[in-house]
Amino acid sequence: MDVRKYIFGTVTAAVILAGVTGCESDDRFLEEKSYTLNTSTFYNSPADIEMALNYGYARIQYMLMGVMHNNCSWLLMGAGLDTFNGTGQNGIGSTNFVQGLTSSDGFVDHWFRNQYYVIYDINKVVQAIDTKNIVWTTETQKQEYRAEALFLRAWFYRNLVGLFGGVPMVTEVSDGIPIDFPRSTRSECWQMIRKDLEYAAAHLPKTTEHPGRAVRAAADHLLAEICNSLGDFDGAIAAATRVIDGTDGDYHLMKTRFGSRASEAADRYGHTLNPYWDLFQIGNQNYASSGNKEAIWVCQYNYGTYSIGGGGNSWWRCRYNQAEAAFNSNIRYQNRQKTNAAYNNGKPFNLYGDSAIYIWENGERVSSSGLRPDSLGTIGVYGPALRPTNYFLYNVWKDDKNDFRGSEAMIQRNTYLISGNKTWPQAIKEAFQKYPKVATAADTVGIWPRLWKLSTDKRGTSTAGDSWQQYDVDWYIIRLSETFLLRAEAYLGKGNLAAAAADINEVRARVGAKACSAADVNLDYILDERARELFAEEHRWVTLSRLSNNPNLAGNNHLNKGNVLVNRVKKYGWDYPNATDGITRPNIGDHQYVFPLPIGFIQANTGSVIPQNAGYDGGTYDNSK
Repeated sequence: MDVRKYIFGTVTAAVILAGVTGCESDDRFLEEKSYTLNTSTFYNSPADIEMALNYGYARIQYMLMGVMHNNCSWLLMGAGLDTFNGTGQNGIGSTNFVQGLTSSDGFVDHWFRNQYYVIYDINKVVQAIDTKNIVWTTETQKQEYRAEALFLRAWFYRNLVGLFGGVPMVTEVSDGIPIDFPRSTRSECWQMIRKDLEYAAAHLPKTTEHPGRAVRAAADHLLAEICNSLGDFDGAIAAATRVIDGTDGDYHLMKTRFGSRASEAADRYGHTLNPYWDLFQIGNQNYASSGNKEAIWVCQYNYGTYSIGGGGNSWWRCRYNQAEAAFNSNIRYQNRQKTNAAYNNGKPFNLYGDSAIYIWENGERVSSSGLRPDSLGTIGVYGPALRPTNYFLYNVWKDDKNDFRGSEAMIQRNTYLISGNKTWPQAIKEAFQKYPKVATAADTVGIWPRLWKLSTDKRGTSTAGDSWQQYDVDWYIIRLSETFLLRAEAYLGKGNLAAAAADINEVRARVGAKACSAADVNLDYILDERARELFAEEHRWVTLSRLSNNPNLAGNNHLNKGNVLVNRVKKYGWDYPNATDGITRPNIGDHQYVFPLPIGFIQANTGSVIPQNAGYDGGTYDNSK
């Protein structure tokens, strides 16, 4: 195997910008074609450098949009962990999909290889900036472009370490085809990532004209995360504070209504709204355009745009909402089975297809068009389903019913009809009046809770003919609320529980949640708060993995909790009913706080031995260092 094709098969930024932002197979694009950058004719101007950097942003967009390798991009957000699980394709079909991971799994290979592709091209950018006689407008421009490149490299390496543990840290461009990569330890990787982020935090601009482009606050935010991973809590506090106190720019939590729907006091179901709700409405995600001052780094999905920052013809809500589709597809299928079983047991309704309830009288349907409850949604089925755990849907809210984030306005647990819609046949309206219990989940359909964070109540009925692009939305990579929680984590590490509680309460106060006390604060509480605040935003795999078996957190600090990822999966992972005892728990091994390295890379590295992670395929590599 050609190791350069495996890790370092590159594409020009120009080609990427011309066509990679669609939904074609990434494997086909990267493996069936071979493009090589001609460094003698490229990387010779600031425009070339900017184009190459936009390749990195485009790849971030593609990896996070939810379609890479059959939706396995949700892996980074935590598929299979404590907040949601996967069912469906590509090995995500068991109680907890990580139990069946092997080094030959396609999405494992995909996440490893694709990030190294980008890293290799970013290394070319850094090399060109450092060695070529590029005519810069100012020295500041040169430093900013270099800082942007190092920021992107740090972000990709941060993901690799979060998923795989210690990985080869490649920071230079080789003249030949390297086949002797060594592994660095997790701590060594974090140290190198920290170095890149420190430069980025010192030289990135505070603001940008291009939404989605890296700014100084994004670098300091990630620096705080890496410092926490290294056990440097003072460094984490300093970096997070520069974001919070205004040193890195004008950022604050949004505590008053703002943006495209600020004038609406309630949603279409009558739920009172909150600024947290505004954060996720169409057009409200970007710092400059909406007045959203807690948006630090936002992935761009605006349809029909090609711009620095990764904009392109890809979107978060594909055909109403691809994310929502992923979280509901299998659920709707199961609901159909439930309603049909109920019909067979004498109840006057059944669910047909994915979204239509039929009322029956004397063996005949009341209406041929069906009743379409909002609760089921009307999006199509894409790829595997993602199923939130009961831990997220119910348990984390049980002690505080006033927390807006867990309210019906954000997590719809009841069933609602599209009331007042004039297109409905009168017969349907009359049928629902005659059988009102059809509209209650407890009595009829086991409607899966709908996550309004990932959806919109503004679309019409399933027959309204909404276009694919009507509800596209950009998506957060970094929000200021997470910065507060990273600083709280650092204060916890130092044992300053009062300061940790104060930061957590900044986040909780905005949503009307009761304040926590210093005595409440521990690592589990912070992880619970991250789930409440950052569900489907946070890179949960990175968070839990960096806290697991981390030698930098050993000793007496309050983050020393051992194998955090595995322990929380065992405690909160999805439960499935079975015929024996009613519950089957996730089966996850202690080694599975990291993924296996892809077998293709190990076999290609013929110049030296790359040991596999312990617990996988006879591997011996210990990531607890």
